[in-house]
Amino acid sequence: MTKGTSYKNQLHVWAGLETALKKEWEKFRKCPVLPDMVPEHEMAQAWGYVVAGYFLIEQGLKAVRNMRGHTPPKTHSLSVLFADMPEEDKEVLETYYDDFLQVFTATRSFPISTLDEFLVNLDGARNSRGQHVGSFDWRYFLTEEGSGGSMPLVSINVMHEIAYGCVRIVATFGKQERNPLLGTYSWRLRSIRSKKYHDWLMVRMNSAGWNEEGARIEQLWGPDYQGRYDYLVFKDGETRFYFAALPEPRSTSLPLADKRAEIAAFDVEEGFRSIGITANRPAGRGVPKGGHVMF
Repeated sequence: MTKGTSYKNQLHVWAGLETALKKEWEKFRKCPVLPDMVPEHEMAQAWGYVVAGYFLIEQGLKAVRNMRGHTPPKTHSLSVLFADMPEEDKEVLETYYDDFLQVFTATRSFPISTLDEFLVNLDGARNSRGQHVGSFDWRYFLTEEGSGGSMPLVSINVMHEIAYGCVRIVATFGKQERNPLLGTYSWRLRSIRSKKYHDWLMVRMNSAGWNEEGARIEQLWGPDYQGRYDYLVFKDGETRFYFAALPEPRSTSLPLADKRAEIAAFDVEEGFRSIGITANRPAGRGVPKGGHVMF
């Protein structure tokens, strides 16, 4: 940050951060870092992703602070920028971090338990002028000896997740997104699962005997680490999807049907053939008259 720094408008900030992050995701997916017996070779593979990850998180944190109407501090230190954020935004990013470590298979054994500790780790040691050197040690790793006692521990996936949390917060300003927490990894996985639920439900709604089933709750998946399930509620001519804890038995009179095994065994191609269409040429929604489906 230099004196007189100005920011682009909210929509351009959001679009720039999201586009850059998506490209990093795409590159990392197609060209992952491969384990190597020589640690420095493995770190050299990660170099570009890590350096870009530092910049994405820094710009994301500063963008969120700026969107709140406050000039971000003149620093590259991620932990300092994070500490300067409003509590509501810190809580969102902490949720992204905690959720990702719980759900993403490769990070379940990641040794840094909190976002604050992870950012302090990324900042690394301080030099004689009191500046954190972690990002510089990674930036010049290919040719120079680091200034810190050791290189900061990184996870490219975790860095990307924190940057994505910033993107979702920024979107609440530039795109009027209603709730950035609906973008956590758990919710993104739920969105993927919902595609199968939609096909499964379409086949059922176009099969004989559909209208004979009454009001009920159908359990589709779960529980996750927070006790949340995917479930359907059929009531008053409507079909609604939920990703939450199941209703307490004493709070509802609806019977509960466990459909998890049926979902797991469902074959989309076979299911669509059973109602006389192909999966790549679906029929209409098949929603009962007077009802609608909420995803």
